[in-house]
Amino acid sequence: MPTPSPIRRPVGPRSSGSIQEQVVSCLRMEIQEHGSLLALFSDQQKAIMQRESERVMMLLDAVQRQVDSVQKARQYREMLMAQIAPRSKVTRTTSLSELVKRFPPALQPLLRSLVEELLRISDHVRRKANQNQVLLARSIEVIRDLLEELTPTNSARTYENDGRVKISLSGTTAVYRS
Repeated sequence: MPTPSPIRRPVGPRSSGSIQEQVVSCLRMEIQEHGSLLALFSDQQKAIMQRESERVMMLLDAVQRQVDSVQKARQYREMLMAQIAPRSKVTRTTSLSELVKRFPPALQPLLRSLVEELLRISDHVRRKANQNQVLLARSIEVIRDLLEELTPTNSARTYENDGRVKISLSGTTAVYRS
């Protein structure tokens, strides 16, 4: 007879459903939040490519709000996992993949799939964010080059230690890095 899973009790006084249902729900929610962020990054990339500066600015606010939502979903998952950790004899630093093994065998394939999807979509979001950052930096550099052609000065480009172009706008003290 298989040994019972140490992860069976609801979390907190107002918990709805078993701990397993809560974990599945929070993983799905986190995946959904990442998906929404990915869609915003795709929209932002289109706006950058189509040179729709107002839309790019509008999307910056939407992206920031969605990043906040992703962080809240991750914090909720981490809180839930922290509550599970003592019962399942693992530490807070135990990976999600390792924690899945502590759940009942019938639930493990679903949880494994959700964790794999979360890791996949997180990586996709990270890559898309980096692409957009490069596109925005390149756009700033192109605008700077155009401005230099229109108003030639003896300014030289300054580079950061990591190789990025340091851009400072005349008349401001702000420095932008591309």
